[in-house]
Amino acid sequence: MMSSSAATIEAIRRDPHFPRLKAMVIDATGLAYYADKDSAFAERINRRLPFGRIATVAGYLAALEAEGPGGAEYQGLINELAVGETFFFRYIEQFDALRAVAIPECLRRNQSSRLLRIWSAGCSIGPEAYTLEILLKQHFAAQLEGWQVHILGTDINGAFLEQARRGAYGDWAVRGLSPDTLEACFDREDKLWSVKPKYRQWTSFMPFNLVDGTIPSYPHGIGHFDIILCRNVMIYFDEATRHRLLGDLHKALAEGGWLVVGHAEAGPQMNELFIPVSVPGATLYRKQPDTPATAAVSRSSTASLLPVAPATGIASRRAGKPAAKPATDTTQPASVPRTRRAAPAAPPADPTPPDTAETNERSSVLEACLARVEAQRLDPAAHYHLGLVEEELGVGDPVAAFKRALYLDPRFVLADYHLALAYWRRGRLLPAQRHFRNAREALESRPDGEAVTEGGGLTVQELRGMLDLWLTGEEG
Repeated sequence: MMSSSAATIEAIRRDPHFPRLKAMVIDATGLAYYADKDSAFAERINRRLPFGRIATVAGYLAALEAEGPGGAEYQGLINELAVGETFFFRYIEQFDALRAVAIPECLRRNQSSRLLRIWSAGCSIGPEAYTLEILLKQHFAAQLEGWQVHILGTDINGAFLEQARRGAYGDWAVRGLSPDTLEACFDREDKLWSVKPKYRQWTSFMPFNLVDGTIPSYPHGIGHFDIILCRNVMIYFDEATRHRLLGDLHKALAEGGWLVVGHAEAGPQMNELFIPVSVPGATLYRKQPDTPATAAVSRSSTASLLPVAPATGIASRRAGKPAAKPATDTTQPASVPRTRRAAPAAPPADPTPPDTAETNERSSVLEACLARVEAQRLDPAAHYHLGLVEEELGVGDPVAAFKRALYLDPRFVLADYHLALAYWRRGRLLPAQRHFRNAREALESRPDGEAVTEGGGLTVQELRGMLDLWLTGEEG
């Protein structure tokens, strides 16, 4: 026997007005997640009925059409459809990567303007936005003295935004935080944890529809962001909506800005628009130049200031869990970070063949590197450049090229760093850790602000932060 509630939901699903109602709501919200989930959508409609004196699907559809997406009941339905599961420092590896790589780069790039802008797009009930302010104030307070910092959280769900503004959360949202962090960042109020006022000064919230809203939208303050987090939002959208939104997010970033997405949201378009930057447990995406020719050079040139994942889309994984470990390799990493929550590995990007123009551009870059090596056999930078291009294209022997660079200049720290990455990608963990350590030791006596050779502006302090991600938890 079907329960009365189940029977009601089934009746709603079979109502002749149901398909039109569902299509209208999906079109307005972009929540294509429900396109093939009639029962789940009908269950949400059942929660909203009766609506006043309205108890039929036809009447409910007419009421929603009359008030539009900005209406109170439409918002109530959106609140039922949207998912608000989130917590502080969710996917800690991504916040580690922001702390070690992206934020220091933004501070250096914006030193003259002293302005830092961050967008938490699809912020839900707010933990992600507050996490960013906590991160900045705990690790960059001195550097940000006198800066203007703006952290904007937006969501389509009005009820979520109300809770975000209150900044008070139950135990579930703060799960995994240490007692010291809870004491430092929250006040205990009855059964809730309230974010301390000092960690709310830079953060604000407002409603914004990522599907219908214009991006960039400078009147709303949507644009010219240094960092955008849009995590586990696009999984609810169809492919056309995701494609359009990624293009919009690209436009909303400042030149050189950073995008953070969910582990399941990477794909070919990410590598078309952004430069992927691999760190343990996470991949960040950096806005690259708009012209294809410039982008091709940016990916393969050694002037690139950060380690770029190969175009084949190597998944970013925690150190000690290589993407392709040989069956006969029984080596174990010297250490694995012990104090972090594990995050799912990012899936590899689809191996979409490059178009003819891109292939020609990459071939030209490779030929230029080979010609340079032939003409300047004793130049370590020439071999280093060749190694980066070979690793990018999956040709030649990049390990040998990086070794030649180090033979010619044993203190060539980026050659050590990229040799370590090359070993790690091949599952050779012990030599990878050895060269990560060599790179770190080479930086010990150098001042923080010094530019790293062939780093394209990368500083010693920034490279130390990147190395720390790989070596965190190592004993001795």
